Amino acid sequence: MSDGGASADAGASVAAPALSLFDVAEAPDMAHGGAPARQAIAAPVARRAAAGRRRPTLLAVDGNSLVHRAFHAYGAPDRDSALGARGGLYGFLALLAAICDRVGPAGLIVGFDCRVASARKARYPAYKAGRGDKHADLDELLDEAPTILLELGVAVVVARGWEADDVCGSAAATAEANGWHCVVATSDRDAYALVSDATTVLRLRSGMDNAVEVTPQRLRSEFGIDGARYLEFAALRGDTSDNLPGIPGIGPSRAAALLRAYPTVADAVADPLGCRSVLGRPLGQALIDDLSDAASSVFLRNVALMRIRRDLPVELPATRLRVAPGVVRDRLAAWGVLGLDARLSTALCDRPAVVPLGDLAPPPADGDVGSGPRP
Repeated sequence: MSDGGASADAGASVAAPALSLFDVAEAPDMAHGGAPARQAIAAPVARRAAAGRRRPTLLAVDGNSLVHRAFHAYGAPDRDSALGARGGLYGFLALLAAICDRVGPAGLIVGFDCRVASARKARYPAYKAGRGDKHADLDELLDEAPTILLELGVAVVVARGWEADDVCGSAAATAEANGWHCVVATSDRDAYALVSDATTVLRLRSGMDNAVEVTPQRLRSEFGIDGARYLEFAALRGDTSDNLPGIPGIGPSRAAALLRAYPTVADAVADPLGCRSVLGRPLGQALIDDLSDAASSVFLRNVALMRIRRDLPVELPATRLRVAPGVVRDRLAAWGVLGLDARLSTALCDRPAVVPLGDLAPPPADGDVGSGPRP
């Protein structure tokens, strides 16, 4: 999960055109994933079933992920950049433009971590413990990026107590329910759990040319499992970046082997002989013992903390790209960011045709994405 805040509360902010807060009716039971996503979003429109007709694409962007990558590529004080203090902002907007060029979306939504509350930290105070302090300039960019996007007419969502991943997951659920395709742009592997026939993850790495489109086929090729099983795979393996250790001794290979042999971890534990056979006797018994006490289970804790929410309210019409080029030009001038007028205007303007991921050639490798540490 990308960077989060400190205390718990369940609410959300949907921003278009102004950032405001509203309450989510009920916080989910994180151990069981909360209410089904479709209970919290508008009734889906009729699916586009005509043969050969392309679905519109919603691009859901992890804003924190982009800010971190842009800062370390363009804005960090130790970088030799001619862009000066506005380098991080330039990199953030350039990266957003490059992603839009790559995806060709009909709608765009950018999610950010809540900076004042964290439901996950409230449940498990050690969540993300041990991360170093952010540079003051990075902290400032994280604060100003949502407002900057709002001034450009971009739909921005900050859900109180939740993270950018949860916004992207909810956007993907809304897109799927309304017959759209969704592309989630992030550097966070947790988003692999969202991959389906209707949702692709664009995994950001160093340089847009190195960004990877994670489809169900690629996920099966890389891990041998589908998106629906990725959450349990990750919970077994653990995530050191979020300070969530997994089951000792169970790494990616064994976790994938278990989930290829059984539909769920619960099914594996219900067959002790088979579970011990797949994992080996000591590790199989360790997993069985872990799940024998739900209150202390490492696996169940990880599932609860790693599960991405898919039921936050997302207003699909508000994501439509309809930014006027003059607005982009004026705002960039006001912020002292030069050289992006044409690219950003093209990226954020209304698109007359729906272009699915893969139909557009990638933009030139012009250094829009940095290789800073993972957020």
